[in-house]
Amino acid sequence: MQTRPRLRALLVLLLASAFAVLIPAGTAHAVGDEAMERFAVVYDLQPDGSVQVSETITWRFPPGEQRHGIFRNIVVRMGYQDQEGKYRYYELTDVEVSSPSGAPADFRVSDNGAAREIRIGSADEWTEGTQVYELRYTLHNVLNPIAGPGGEPRTVEFHYNVFGSNELTARERVNVVVNAPAASTQVACFEGEARSDTQCQARAGSPTTFAAMGLAPGDAMTVIAGYPAAAFTNPQPDVRDGNADSTLGSGAASAANAAATAAGVAAPVLALAVMGALVWTRGRDERYADLTPGLTPSVTDRESQPTTRGGPDTVAVQFHPPAGVPPGLVGTIIDERANPIDVSSTLIDLAVRGYLRIEEVEGGGMFTRTDWNLVRLDPPAGDTLLPYERRLLDGIFSTRGDVVALSDLKNTFASTLRRIQSNMYDEVVTRHWFRSSPQLQRGMWQGLGIVLAVVGGMILFYGQGAMTALLGSGFTGGAVLGIGLLVAGAIVWFLGGRMAAKTAEGSAVLAQSLGFKEYLTTAEAGQIAFEEASNIFSRYLPYAVVFGVADRWASTFAEVAQAADAAGRPILMPSWYIWSGAAFPDFGSIANGVESFSTTSTGTFTSTPGSSGSSGFSGGGGFSGSGGGGSSSGSW
Repeated sequence: MQTRPRLRALLVLLLASAFAVLIPAGTAHAVGDEAMERFAVVYDLQPDGSVQVSETITWRFPPGEQRHGIFRNIVVRMGYQDQEGKYRYYELTDVEVSSPSGAPADFRVSDNGAAREIRIGSADEWTEGTQVYELRYTLHNVLNPIAGPGGEPRTVEFHYNVFGSNELTARERVNVVVNAPAASTQVACFEGEARSDTQCQARAGSPTTFAAMGLAPGDAMTVIAGYPAAAFTNPQPDVRDGNADSTLGSGAASAANAAATAAGVAAPVLALAVMGALVWTRGRDERYADLTPGLTPSVTDRESQPTTRGGPDTVAVQFHPPAGVPPGLVGTIIDERANPIDVSSTLIDLAVRGYLRIEEVEGGGMFTRTDWNLVRLDPPAGDTLLPYERRLLDGIFSTRGDVVALSDLKNTFASTLRRIQSNMYDEVVTRHWFRSSPQLQRGMWQGLGIVLAVVGGMILFYGQGAMTALLGSGFTGGAVLGIGLLVAGAIVWFLGGRMAAKTAEGSAVLAQSLGFKEYLTTAEAGQIAFEEASNIFSRYLPYAVVFGVADRWASTFAEVAQAADAAGRPILMPSWYIWSGAAFPDFGSIANGVESFSTTSTGTFTSTPGSSGSSGFSGGGGFSGSGGGGSSSGSW
C-alpha cells in the first residue's frame, strides 16, 4: 500500500535534480573563494635537530580565475629571546616540488624579507580550479633543548608555527604528523589570531598528531611536542649576530529509469545552452560602441552612449595614466586583484604626492642591507585621499608617531593590509568599473556548478546502490543521471568563470592603463623636456612599479639626465625618497631603491613574531604564533 506515495516522492526527487540547472542565478550561493582545502604536513625530526618536511597542499584557486601557481613563504630568520642584535636562523635546503594533479611545478627559491619564498609554477603557463602540490624541504636547527635544574638538557621540544598570523589564505583542514626518534611525552596545539590560547587537536605518542579545521585568514597555528633529551644528539638553535533502503515492482523501476535517463541526458544540454547564452550576452566585457578603445563619452552623454560587448583588444599608446586613477587601482583593474604590490605602489605614490617621505637608512634590524624610515608630512593643500589611501596612512602612523621604521611594521600589519585591499575592491565598484565584485560575479555561477557536480557525484557513487535497493535490480538510470549532472556541473563551473564582466567604463580604464604601460616601456629620452623630467619621473614611477618596468623607466631618465648635464641644465633629484638625509645621485639609484623598498615592504607586511626558544609548556610560552619558524602562502 506504500508503493505509490514512495514512488511519487522518488520521481519528484529525480525531476528536481534534472531541472536543477534552471535554478535562477540569484538563488545560488557562492561556494568558496581561494583557499587551501587541505594542508597535510609530515615533520620528520632528526637527531641533529633538523626537520625534514613533506607538505601536501590541495589548493582551490579563485573561481573562474587563472593563476600561474602558488607560493610558500617559509620563515628562516626570527628574533631570538628578545635579544638585541641577535636572530635565530633556520637554514632551508633540499627543496623539491611536484604536482600529482598535473599543475605546473617549476619552482624557484628566493629571499622575501625574513622568509625564503618557494614560488611554484611557470610564468608561461596557467592553471585553475583545484590543484595538488607536494613540497619537500629540510629546515635546520629547529628543535629547542630545555635545560633541567642542573643545566643539562632535560627535554627537547619541537615548538613550531605551522602557520604564522600573516597567513592570508583560508585553510579548511590542517593535519600535522610529527615523527621522531622517540615518542612524544607532552603535546599542545594553539590556533587563532596572534597570541590566542584557543587549543586545537593534539595527541602524544609515536607519531604525534595535530589537527585544525576552518582556519581563517590571519589565524596562526602552533604545535608543541616534548621528547626525552636522550633521543637527540644535543640539538642547538643557530643564533647569529644581526636583526631578524525495500523493493518496489518492476513498473516503478521502469518509470524511474525513464525519468533518470531523460534527466541525465538533458542536464548537460540545458547547461551548455543556458550558460553559453549567458556568457555571450552577459559575460563579455562591455565597451563603448563606435569609440576607440580607451575613449569615453562626456558625462552628459555617458548614459545615452550605446555599448557593445566584446570587440578589439588593440590599445593605443597613452602618454599619461588614466585621469584620476592612482597606481594601486591601475594594478587592480589589470588583473582584477588588489595585490600587496598594489598597496606598496600606493605608499610610494603617497610619498610622491607629499604625504610622507621615504628615507633609506643603514639596516639595524632584521633587514640585512637597509631599512627605511617613513616620515609623515603635513597633508599637501588641494589633494584628497581615497578611503584605502587614508586607511594605509592611518595604519602606519596613527599609533606609532610621525616617524616609523618599515621594520617596525613586522608582525602587526596583516589585518590592516586586508582592510586596505577590501577598500580597494569597494573603490573599483564605486567607480562603476564593475557592477559588483568580479569574485562575486564568478563565484555565484561557479558555486551552482559545484552544487550540480556534487549532487551528480553523490548519485553516481552513493545514490545508485540505494535506489537499486529501493526499486530493484531493474533500475539502472542512476549512473546516467549522475554522469549527466557531473557534466552539467563542469559546464556551469567552466563557463561561470567567464561571467565576470567589466562595464564599458571599466574597459576604457583598462585600455588606458595598458596604453600607458606601452608608453613607459617605449618612451625615449628625447621626448622628455629637461624642466619636466624630475616631476614626470616621480609621478610615473609608482605606475612603473605596478607594471614591473621600473628599470626601463629609470634607464630612460638616466639618458635624460646625461643630456641635461651636457647642456648645462642639470636635473634636481626628487626629495621624496632620500638616502640617510641626502638626495640620491641619479635616477637609477632611486628606482633600484624603490624596487627594493617595494619588495621588502611586502615581506614586512606578512612577517611573523619572534621565537622565544623557550619551553612552550611553562612560563606562559604557549599560544598561537609563539613557536619558531612559520609560513604563509598565496597564488600568483
